[in-house]
Amino acid sequence: MSSVLHTLEDVLSPRSVAILGASRAPYKWGHVAAKQLIAGGFPGDIYLINPSVPNVLGRATYASLRDIPTRVDLAIIATSFSHVPRSVEDCIAHGVKGIVIITAGFSETGPEGRALEQELVARCREHGIRVIGSNCMGLFIRRSKLNALGMAFPLPSGPVGLISQSGNLGMYFYSQAHLDGLGFTTFLSVGNAVDVTFPECIQYLADDPETSVIAGYVEAIQEKTLRQVTNSMLERGCYKPVVILLSGATEIGVRASLAHTGTISTIRPDHDTSLIGSGVVRVLRSDELFPVAQALASQPPTPGGGQRIAIIGDGGGSVVATGDAAIRAGLEVPILRTETQQSLRRLMPARATATNPVDVAGAADEDPLSFAWLTEICLKDPVVDGVIITGLFGGYRWLLSEEFGPREEAAAHELGRLVRHYQKPVLVQSIYARHTNPTLHILREEGVPYYESIEITCRAMAALSEIGMFLTSRDG
Repeated sequence: MSSVLHTLEDVLSPRSVAILGASRAPYKWGHVAAKQLIAGGFPGDIYLINPSVPNVLGRATYASLRDIPTRVDLAIIATSFSHVPRSVEDCIAHGVKGIVIITAGFSETGPEGRALEQELVARCREHGIRVIGSNCMGLFIRRSKLNALGMAFPLPSGPVGLISQSGNLGMYFYSQAHLDGLGFTTFLSVGNAVDVTFPECIQYLADDPETSVIAGYVEAIQEKTLRQVTNSMLERGCYKPVVILLSGATEIGVRASLAHTGTISTIRPDHDTSLIGSGVVRVLRSDELFPVAQALASQPPTPGGGQRIAIIGDGGGSVVATGDAAIRAGLEVPILRTETQQSLRRLMPARATATNPVDVAGAADEDPLSFAWLTEICLKDPVVDGVIITGLFGGYRWLLSEEFGPREEAAAHELGRLVRHYQKPVLVQSIYARHTNPTLHILREEGVPYYESIEITCRAMAALSEIGMFLTSRDG
């Protein structure tokens, strides 16, 4: 017996994995997890446990984990609920380092289920074994080639580490990433999070060399705990921006989370600002989490956490709507300096607006590269902390002439260079964001995020300001 708990690094870098409840039935999670683990190229030993059939997926099965003659580091339990206690005892007897309990029916069902879950975890902790789950979807760890998810969906690769108490929302974030061309290093589906918790997963991802931003869906957490985690990351020299969708904004959300994962939470209304300055960005909408993570992964924070944004658009409606959205997101849209306005006017028609927001009034119709020129002028202005381009960028080759294509593409390259040179963020809102478009593809390669929604673009810029504010306060 060992009371020294294994670390998450021990658990999530296994040399061998066993799936208890491996099944021939293609619709069962034990089948899907086994199939994906094998197909994903996991380099270690894979053992399939099923006492009822001699083989699954062309591999011989074992009747019990206790029958395996060699060490198993990680066990995935996908059995029926009634078999989970015995499976956990088998894991203890075999000496595994970690257990993922996919099976549901514990804390989320009420006091009896909670008591049983806590009893199982207590037994495991006596032997140093960590438990992920229960009531979860499984795991995906890219660097370990460990895909033990109970459902199959696209797994785009990228720099974002994902932690989620919800499997469905996790799949939604992966779906967004699949469409937007960025992806993830991990999917830590923690379900009821009865042992391995959200903060511990953040610490694990902070040490992951392939992860640059941490995103998560969580149903309850303490502000003090999150601040301790971000402070710890800073002290260890491995701080990474964190963005979370925190449920429980209403009584309905609190009640639903109790039924979903057994989470006991308190109401955190939308106007709650307790996480501001913590190094953790809270988003309020599910469709904001991945876009904000995308911005944090690819753009520098605003200098000093500044909130002063220049808006450049090719239509009056776009700049008006973006100005309103920026203010709602907590940003500022200051009047630009006189010298800046004069420089802008030299590149725009007389009818254009140069104060801020900047309505180019046809300048892009003559040459789409003007977007880059105007952006550089704004970035040079010391009262500007970032730039949002809004409107039709990427579509001029379709709107006016194919001859504009190379000029738009050159502008996309130049925008990437400007971000790197001035170390100020640039985000693009385009009505063509969901189209297959050479110019926007170049933006993506240059690390400049683009979005379809004006409001999400502004929320992403506000997040870059929040992180800049946090880092500046810590440097001081």
